[in-house]
Amino acid sequence: MDKDYWEDVWRNEDLGFHQPQVNRHLQRFWQRLQLVPTSRVFVPLCGKSLDMDWLLSEGHEVIGADIVEKAQEEYLVTHDEPVRYTEENKLKLAWQGRMLFVAGDIMHLEPDMLRSVDAVYDRAALIALPRAARQNYALFLARCLKPGAKMLLITRQAPEEQLAPPFNVSAAEVEELYATNFLLELLLKEKRQDGVVEEVFLLKRKQPAGWGRLPREAGEAQN
Repeated sequence: MDKDYWEDVWRNEDLGFHQPQVNRHLQRFWQRLQLVPTSRVFVPLCGKSLDMDWLLSEGHEVIGADIVEKAQEEYLVTHDEPVRYTEENKLKLAWQGRMLFVAGDIMHLEPDMLRSVDAVYDRAALIALPRAARQNYALFLARCLKPGAKMLLITRQAPEEQLAPPFNVSAAEVEELYATNFLLELLLKEKRQDGVVEEVFLLKRKQPAGWGRLPREAGEAQN
């Protein structure tokens, strides 16, 4: 990701992507993931989204991540709980209650951290990445997430492609990016009054080939 670009966005408060209310697709479809309240949820490129407050209110633990430290600051300051800070692998980690907010490039997250995640909520990450970066992002999630982990993914397609985020992501591209490693289900395709088509997907991490297999017995190894 272009960190300088996003820092300029936050510095200039050009935050058109920030919704003043909880996303309606999240509220409508989250139950389809069938998670227990204490499940851990990862929200990549989260900004200061109110969606994280909603997830916390559902009883979840939340790991939010954004490349801009100002996003971390502006989100945490709206909550009264004390914050503990640590640094790890070029990332600034802020712990607040059941929230862990990571400031930095999410590709620097250790896979072990995300293997504890039960679900991913992606409203703003995939569509914020240029096409060349989406493949690496999808492979990163596949490499980190445990079998059975689920994801609620929201994409969009505007009548005209933009040169800056949010970018258009089609259902065909979602299948291209994720079908190898995830089961995919299209939950909704909806055209808004402004002509933008939104699609909501439910993904489930497949069992990787060879995952959890025992070593072959000596006799088998010799054949």
